[in-house]
Amino acid sequence: MQHIDEQALSWLLKQHDPKHQNDARSQSAFRAWLSIDPEHQAAFLRWKLEWEAMDGISEEHLSRLRANSRQAAGAAGSGTWRQRLLNSCLDAWSTNPALRFALGGAVCLLLGVAFLGSVGSYFL
Repeated sequence: MQHIDEQALSWLLKQHDPKHQNDARSQSAFRAWLSIDPEHQAAFLRWKLEWEAMDGISEEHLSRLRANSRQAAGAAGSGTWRQRLLNSCLDAWSTNPALRFALGGAVCLLLGVAFLGSVGSYFL
């Protein structure tokens, strides 16, 4: 399932990239991917809903997410690769409106991975 989710997120990002939107070959490949397995369409729709939910995140909330992530990274030394990547994404999200749209789904994924990674470390 994780592999399908990664593919779905990749396709979602491509669907919001103008060079892929206007490319008939890319759109044909996307339609073919969707038709291979009903789980592909379900995963794509889940990411699409997450993507749309990101539109409502305020700059203040992004600042808090960034601060919390940096604080967690500081407590763990230089932080895990997930935390460093999350910080980079959050910085890009807040300073570049074009990237804000492109990174929406990726930030959702990274927040989940970073949270699960930090929670999991308490139980090990």
